[in-house]
Amino acid sequence: MSRVRQERCLVMLYFFHIKDEGDTIHDTEGRDFADLTAARAEAIESARELMSQRLLNEGRLGAGRVFEITDERGCTVLTVPFQDALN
Repeated sequence: MSRVRQERCLVMLYFFHIKDEGDTIHDTEGRDFADLTAARAEAIESARELMSQRLLNEGRLGAGRVFEITDERGCTVLTVPFQDALN
């Protein structure tokens, strides 16, 4: 007799706030990710896209910005400088 093993897929909701000089752009919707590694990968990709857009529109990268990733409780779980997306 074989047993069927069910695994629960836990998904976490993370919010990607952008810190830009003294300002913060708050993410009010958040996004679901399986883990923090996946959230960091998304932050890197999003930073690349945002820097590309800023370079086209304003002639500068904006690499000094930072993603502050928080969980559903509002606790900062990871900080990802846009600069990391250039490496």
